[in-house]
Amino acid sequence: MSENRRRSQVAILLWTLGIAFAAAGLALWFVLYRPRTTSLHRLVLGVVVHVLFGYILTMSGILVYRSDLSTDECLIAAKRCAFGAALMGFLAVWGSASELSAGVVTLEFLNEFVIVSSVGAAAGVLVGLNRGQAVRNRRLVAEKAEREETLVFLLRLLDHDIQNHLMAISEYTEAVDPAAVDSRVDPVAGIRDRSADIERLLETANAVLESETGDEEFEPVDLSTVLREQMSVIQSNAPEIETRTRIDDGLYVESNQFVDEVFHNILDNAVTHNPPDDLTIAVAAAETEEGVVVEIADDGRGIPDQIRESVFDPGVRTDKSGGDGLGLYLVRKLVESYGGRVGVGDRSPTGTRFRVWFPKA
Repeated sequence: MSENRRRSQVAILLWTLGIAFAAAGLALWFVLYRPRTTSLHRLVLGVVVHVLFGYILTMSGILVYRSDLSTDECLIAAKRCAFGAALMGFLAVWGSASELSAGVVTLEFLNEFVIVSSVGAAAGVLVGLNRGQAVRNRRLVAEKAEREETLVFLLRLLDHDIQNHLMAISEYTEAVDPAAVDSRVDPVAGIRDRSADIERLLETANAVLESETGDEEFEPVDLSTVLREQMSVIQSNAPEIETRTRIDDGLYVESNQFVDEVFHNILDNAVTHNPPDDLTIAVAAAETEEGVVVEIADDGRGIPDQIRESVFDPGVRTDKSGGDGLGLYLVRKLVESYGGRVGVGDRSPTGTRFRVWFPKA
């Protein structure tokens, strides 16, 4: 379920509660006090008192619906609203305990119960919204700092890696010179490979930047198709590996065109860091009550202990790795931008198991 849908549910809950309090308060006022109200100002005051706090709840629901608060931040307001209504309602019941224990429930008690409960609910939702906004502000500050750190890292990485690739291309172009031909070097293939590395690096950097912006609209994407396509790519690039798949059909999640990068990088990580001649990769994907779960396991060497806790951080790689340290970092950033989670663990007896969870579309 998307953030917008969950936020809408919280908003509808507040609307419903506010309208219920306002309608009940107004009905009780008309029954109890309207016949005895003769002056205009008392009429207006009575209506306002019985409707005001329900109106606050309703407007709070509209505010939540139009806001960009996260689900957890919206739930803070909903929980405080429920707590305030329950607390004040309990006090009203406690104040009339003797009458209620005798089985006497009067309209005056119901009127008092509705008013004080609506007061508690309104106070609770206002405190909750303020608290939720404070949590959101702290989250935005942390996200901004992380985004700036990511951009600085990307700039340094691009400067370092592209310069290295360009130097290598320059050496290959010198090898093309007939006066300096080295039969052991294929300069055309070298230039082609280095150019492909630069292109891939720029694509990865672009995907990271897209995941950092956080303002792109997502659409339902069939993960079943994406997974099968990525498995075909891996089998084409490394035909010697053994693959096993158990992928259900129709696994739709809210994502974008970069979702294939998630699985490309996980699968490519397994092939790159293990001998392909003796490697088996198993992919399973299914829909559960909580969402769509994808598991990718291999029987390779596993992740070294020294980087296991930080494997999804930018620039993390083994001493023997020739990569840029962006692959699994990109996996985490993309999955989180889709509202999902990714984790990694050991596979028994050997190997690595990645588990990726997405909310349902």
